[in-house]
Amino acid sequence: MTDLAGVRSAVHETCLRMVADGLVIGSAGNISLRLDADRFVVTAAGIPYHALTAEDHSVARTADGSWEGRCPPTSELALHLGVMRAMPEVGAIVHTHSRYAAAFAVARLGLPFICNENIATRSERVLVTAYAPPGSVDLADQTIAALRRQPGSRAVLLANHGVVAVAPTLEEAYVVAQSVEWTAEICHLARTLLAAGTGEHVLDRAVQDAIGRNYGVVIGKPPRRP
Repeated sequence: MTDLAGVRSAVHETCLRMVADGLVIGSAGNISLRLDADRFVVTAAGIPYHALTAEDHSVARTADGSWEGRCPPTSELALHLGVMRAMPEVGAIVHTHSRYAAAFAVARLGLPFICNENIATRSERVLVTAYAPPGSVDLADQTIAALRRQPGSRAVLLANHGVVAVAPTLEEAYVVAQSVEWTAEICHLARTLLAAGTGEHVLDRAVQDAIGRNYGVVIGKPPRRP
């Protein structure tokens, strides 16, 4: 039998961790974690995380988006539902509003591969989606499209919004979200320091691949055109 209590507890603890780490404020952001092949636990809507308990987080069905629980699910249910349906390899989604990454999203600037920490995203570049309203099916579609532009990548920036990090496990997805924020801050600082020059020095594809081999992972890149 699936451990519903354990999954809810993991989601709730990660919500509190997001707040403590400054990746969200109040009730911003949301998390989902697969419960089994047909269901996932997703954060409750609109209530500061410290005022919730693990049992408040909803259980949603992947097939139709129906849910059960004592609190309604996040207003971003469509985002979690769309990714969970389209990408069965994804076990967890962490959506944050961390400030440096959000600033890049507002500026519609992707994040280049600049240092070892980028390895968590599995992305040559953390791409920015086309704009879509929060809570919409279109937001899910834009997220999936951006992830698929670099097969295997684990993060995108939502235009004028925040970060979506995906991975097989919740811990991995959380580290991806942290990595995106770290990279955004370092990239911002590098561009500030080198304002009179070209900004950050991006590592080329060969170096990215060498770093990937060192960690035993593949860096997602756009497919080469024939």
